[in-house]
Amino acid sequence: MSPGARLRELIANRKYLATPGLTTPLHAMIVERAGFDTIYTGGYDVSLTLFGLPDVGLITATEMCANVRNIARSVKIPIIADIDTGYGNALNVIRTVQDYEDAGVACVHIEDQVHPKKCGHVAGKELVSRDEAVGKLKAAIDIKKNKDFMIMARTDAIAATGGGIDEAIARGKAYARAGCDMVWAEFPSASMELPKKFSEAMRKSFPDLPLYFNYSANLNWAAYPSSFDDLAALGYRVIHVSLCGMRTTMQSMWDYAVDLKERGSQAEIDFQKQLSKHPMGKFHEIARFPEFKALEEKYLPDEQFQNKYDGAVGL
Repeated sequence: MSPGARLRELIANRKYLATPGLTTPLHAMIVERAGFDTIYTGGYDVSLTLFGLPDVGLITATEMCANVRNIARSVKIPIIADIDTGYGNALNVIRTVQDYEDAGVACVHIEDQVHPKKCGHVAGKELVSRDEAVGKLKAAIDIKKNKDFMIMARTDAIAATGGGIDEAIARGKAYARAGCDMVWAEFPSASMELPKKFSEAMRKSFPDLPLYFNYSANLNWAAYPSSFDDLAALGYRVIHVSLCGMRTTMQSMWDYAVDLKERGSQAEIDFQKQLSKHPMGKFHEIARFPEFKALEEKYLPDEQFQNKYDGAVGL
């Protein structure tokens, strides 16, 4: 089963899919081990984690695709990948979709901002025309090789210059008519007022179309504690919690660095004791050293294998 077919099957048979947004192959391997059924990787995460840059359209299609290709090689569950605006016009979209489908992802999402774009939760976003956005999505749909590879449309119209909820609804419907497999509207608040209005309008015209939801790290969910079940009831069938890999890495790395700076070697000793009891403590196994040793034993000449390992210290 192709990655796209697997993702379609999951969407069809689950009340909803939810996953943490992540950045690297290691994050993906952890999420898969934790029991999630799909993976989401976003541009903000990759820009800041791998390049130290803000999400303002500076990262290239080649850089993003190389990262997601490595993620796809590291896990077996389907991947939903951020391809920003497609990195240009419809012609750029064609090349980008070809590359991402070849990389082994299940679904890509294309947003309707002007290129270079900005993070959906910062000021200064501008939209391409509705017609141009539709043309880019049609180009993506036409160029895909596997019918099950999913094309998702994202609209940033609600919070962009010249936009609003009515424009977002009009664009969502236009993108659905163009043949997109899923539609995502970015919302500027954790209040359910706009998500409900958007979903009601979309479901009235396209009752079977799955909607996508960003449970964004930029929004105050404590003030509006909506659950994943609440979102699923509105038709949001796939949900990701944004920037999880990046934020958890930032927090834990900061805490360790401050402790090591203050307490020196004792901080590392205490950390080792704590990690030894944690599911991630056996990191050599997570890195699959035993699996690769077994491959060496299977394929290397017996004498070469024995010379490498007889009397060797380590795993």
